[in-house]
Amino acid sequence: MKILIAGANGLLGASIVPLLAERFDLWVHDVDSWDITCGPAGEELVCRYRPDVVLNLAAMTDVDGCEGASELAEKVNAQGAAIVADLCGKAGTKLIHVSTDYVFDGKKGLPYCEDDEPNPASVYGRTKLEGERMVFEKLPSAVVIRTQWLYGKTGASFVEKIIRAAGEQGSVRVVNDQTGSPTYAKDLAVPIMAVIEKGLTGIVHVSNSGSCTWYEFARAIFSLKGMDVEVSPITTRELGRAAPRPPYSVFDLSRLERDTGVRMRHWMEALKEYLA
Repeated sequence: MKILIAGANGLLGASIVPLLAERFDLWVHDVDSWDITCGPAGEELVCRYRPDVVLNLAAMTDVDGCEGASELAEKVNAQGAAIVADLCGKAGTKLIHVSTDYVFDGKKGLPYCEDDEPNPASVYGRTKLEGERMVFEKLPSAVVIRTQWLYGKTGASFVEKIIRAAGEQGSVRVVNDQTGSPTYAKDLAVPIMAVIEKGLTGIVHVSNSGSCTWYEFARAIFSLKGMDVEVSPITTRELGRAAPRPPYSVFDLSRLERDTGVRMRHWMEALKEYLA
C-alpha cells in the first residue's frame, strides 16, 4: 500500500514515519515541498504518486499564535484541509486527517466520545473543527483522527521544554487545572495502521490512556528523570496565555478499541519508555 504524507517533518510525522515505513511505501513531504493550501501542488503530487492513502499531518499548531493570526490559521487548518480532501475525492484516494481535542470546550467533565458536540474556545480549535467539517463535506469516506497532548523528540514538546526550563531555573510553575492524556506521538503509528487496514471512516479518538493535569505530568517527568525540581501548581488564569484551553479534554477510546482491536497503553508507561 502506498501512502502520501503531508506535514511529515512535524512532531507527529517525525515520530511515526519510521514505523509506517516498515509496513507501507511512503512518499513524505513537508511545507517546503507540499504546501497544502496550494491546490495545484497537491494535485501534481497525487497524480504523480497515485497513492492509496493520503495522510494529512500538516497544520498550524501554535495555539497561542493562532489567536493573533486567525486568517493564516483558517487558511491552513480549514481551507488547506478542504483542498486536500477535494484532491482525494477526485482521485478516489483514502484520506486520514489529524485533528485535536481543542475542538471541545472541556466543560463536559467526562471523557469525550466521537459524537459529542464540539464547541471550540480558541481560534486553533475553531479552525481545526472547520477543517474537520470541510473534509467530510468534500469526502464523506474520510477519517479524522483526533489526538491530544502530543510529545516526542522533534518539535515543541512539553516534556523537552519542562526539562530544559527546570535545568535553567531550578524550579517551574505548571498549570494544575487542565486535565488530559499525555500522548507519546509514536504511539499513533499502530492506530493509524489499523484504521487504514480496517477501512474505517468517520472520527476516531486516539491518545494514550489514563489522564492527569499538566502539573501531575511535570512531576512524573522529574520523578522518572531523577531530577530534584520544585514544581508549583498554578491556574490557567495565572499562566496568562493568549488562547483559552479546555479544562478537561480526556478522550473515550471505546471506538478505537472496538473497531480496530487497538488498546492504547497508559500515558505513564509510554512516558517511561520515552525518557529511557
